Amino acid sequence: MIDQALAPAAEDRTHDTAALIARISDIAGSLGLELVSVSGAVDTVIRRHGDQAKTLDTLAQAAAEVSAQNARLVELARAAEGTLDRSARETEHRVGEALNAMSQWVQSAEGSAARISSLSQSLSSVGHVAKSIETIAANTNLLALNATIEAARAGDAGRGFAVVAQEVKTLSGQTREASRHIQQTLGALTQEIDALMRISEENLKMALAMSGRSEGAETASLAAISGTFAQVRETVHAVTNGAGLIEGRSTDVQTGLSALSADVVALDKLLAEGGKRLERVAMDGEAIMQVTASAGVQNADSAMVRKAAETAARIGVLFEEALIAGDISETDLFDERYQPIEDSDPPQYMTRFVALTDRLLPDVQEQVLGFDSRISFCAAVDRKGFLPTHNRKFSQPQRPFEPEWNAANCRNRRLFNDRVGLRAGQNNGSPLVQAYRRDMGNGDFIMMKDVSAPIFVHGRHWGGFRIGVKL
Repeated sequence: MIDQALAPAAEDRTHDTAALIARISDIAGSLGLELVSVSGAVDTVIRRHGDQAKTLDTLAQAAAEVSAQNARLVELARAAEGTLDRSARETEHRVGEALNAMSQWVQSAEGSAARISSLSQSLSSVGHVAKSIETIAANTNLLALNATIEAARAGDAGRGFAVVAQEVKTLSGQTREASRHIQQTLGALTQEIDALMRISEENLKMALAMSGRSEGAETASLAAISGTFAQVRETVHAVTNGAGLIEGRSTDVQTGLSALSADVVALDKLLAEGGKRLERVAMDGEAIMQVTASAGVQNADSAMVRKAAETAARIGVLFEEALIAGDISETDLFDERYQPIEDSDPPQYMTRFVALTDRLLPDVQEQVLGFDSRISFCAAVDRKGFLPTHNRKFSQPQRPFEPEWNAANCRNRRLFNDRVGLRAGQNNGSPLVQAYRRDMGNGDFIMMKDVSAPIFVHGRHWGGFRIGVKL
């Protein structure tokens, strides 16, 4: 009677214990999910910190280059300042010499102009004298003509006088001719003197302009060059001082950036260690779920676990039948030499069992897709995470030069050797339930559960069957 009374109580306790274990399993699953989410966020932060660290390193290098360039600029500016001082002194000396030479040129030009003017006046006087001589010669010739006439009237008595008159007439003609020749020569010489006077005047104007003495001259005097050099020296000196200040600031910036970069790297190490610990805790939660599931405790994932195990067993049977039928050898079925497919992006691969999986698995996998609306994908993977045959919607031909589209729509013949993919392929024990963040692109993630069960072929572990469940 006592045993009969205690039996219902024992059953109640058993039921309560199973419910408690199921609750623990659910809590472990939820905790693992949250930890994976946090771990994924930490990974995102680490990646972004990595980019920031690279940027900081680049900025530090740029600051170092700027500092080095500024140091070089200061060195060059100081050298230029010294060279400019020497050049200024030499230029001032040469300008002084040039001004003296120009002053002498002006004086010489003025003297030449005066002498040429005096010569022109002398030539004019000579021309007047030559004209007077010609007049005298003409009058002398007239007198000689009159004397010849009077000598002819005197007859024999006037012959001697006639001879003299003829000689005077001849001399008068020669004098007149010489006077004309002189006047012609003086005319030509006067033209040359006039031209020389014009040239002399132009030279004088040029000399006055170059020396800065001409009225309204637009050209700056050579004497102003010294002032210009002084301004240039002041400017170069200001540049030198400014470059020196920039050099100091650049060094400070470089030091600050280097320190900041080191801090970011140190923080990344701490975050990475924290992320690994979170991941280990999440895996412990997954282990709790795996143990409870293997003990037959029912929880929210039990239906998916059974479906994964049933499908894995079915695929194992299909592979065994293919071996028995001679459709493939065991060596080829377990081929792990992944041959890259040319020009595929992301990379796709071929093995000697892909043709078999393409023939056997699509119908099986498509049936599982319809089992629950939360299932996003399901596929078999080998021990290395290689997925030969995916669902039809994820097995599109790749498009050239469209890697993002290919990554989303051409997921067959791919190696998924991340943590979740490798554990699904390498697990040869009880089914696994793993949580992970699925990258949807553009910085967006969604939480997923990966339910997987091992595939065995004649007792040899081939890989696993994965079911991706949206949360």
